[in-house]
Amino acid sequence: MKKLLIFAMTTALAFSITACGASKTDSSTTETTTEKTEMANPWTETASSGDAAEGAGVGYFMVPEAGKEYENGLLGWDTFKYSEGIAEADGFIGAAELTVRKGLKQDTEDVSGDYNEYKYNWEEKIGDFTLKCYGNEEGKAKKTIWVSDNFSYSISVLGQGDESETFGLGSADIKALASEIQ
Repeated sequence: MKKLLIFAMTTALAFSITACGASKTDSSTTETTTEKTEMANPWTETASSGDAAEGAGVGYFMVPEAGKEYENGLLGWDTFKYSEGIAEADGFIGAAELTVRKGLKQDTEDVSGDYNEYKYNWEEKIGDFTLKCYGNEEGKAKKTIWVSDNFSYSISVLGQGDESETFGLGSADIKALASEIQ
């Protein structure tokens, strides 16, 4: 009985050593790969603001024409994209990054995706609607949001380098841009 028990334990030990040995690899001859799992990107790039509007289901999405000059510099568009209920145009105004969004008005009027707190907030009137502006410098908006009909809109800017936290658009640029966004 003892011999049978010793034989069983020895066999189990041998299998366990073999199994452990099989999992060892020689790093000089075996390449290890690691799979990286990331969240799926909810945005789909498109060729135009119209295509972004169609994909988002917001009817139409009009942005100012590229090449137009504003107080802060030349306007240009790099990409258009959409996610469920939001159309987006990404580009630049002068040296600053610019993002414009149009979304279906739902639980919030803020479709900017920017939930930072800012030192200053104020309102600007343009036509029949009110622009809500936020920035870290008085009179310079990093984020502007407004509602028109059943849609929410936003303009966000990000300056370069040392100005990334303080750069903002002045009243004239905000009003000019907002008046052309539909």
